[in-house]
Amino acid sequence: MKTPTKINPSSQASEALDLDKLAYAVAMAETKDCTTGTGKYNNCHGIMAWDAQGNRYPRRFNSKEESYEYFKKLWVKNYGGFPTISQAVSYVGNDSPGTWLYNVTYYYNK
Repeated sequence: MKTPTKINPSSQASEALDLDKLAYAVAMAETKDCTTGTGKYNNCHGIMAWDAQGNRYPRRFNSKEESYEYFKKLWVKNYGGFPTISQAVSYVGNDSPGTWLYNVTYYYNK
């Protein structure tokens, strides 16, 4: 069995974040774990990229596992800790960050 990936908690958290659980929770909030939306591109986390003209498009991954690994690296590099409302806004923009954070929290604690 794989040992969960952990990162240091934010200053407000009392214990280390389980990054694998967070990756699953975000995947559920974004694509029902790769079954809807950008999941058709093995993009379980709704991760976007930009072309040379500044147009946004969903990244494509070779597998669901590749999406999970990319998300975990992205989260540690750009966010860290359990998502806050400001991080939710940064991650989803104006696409219902409060609902996104509620869903992520629900699936993380499930």
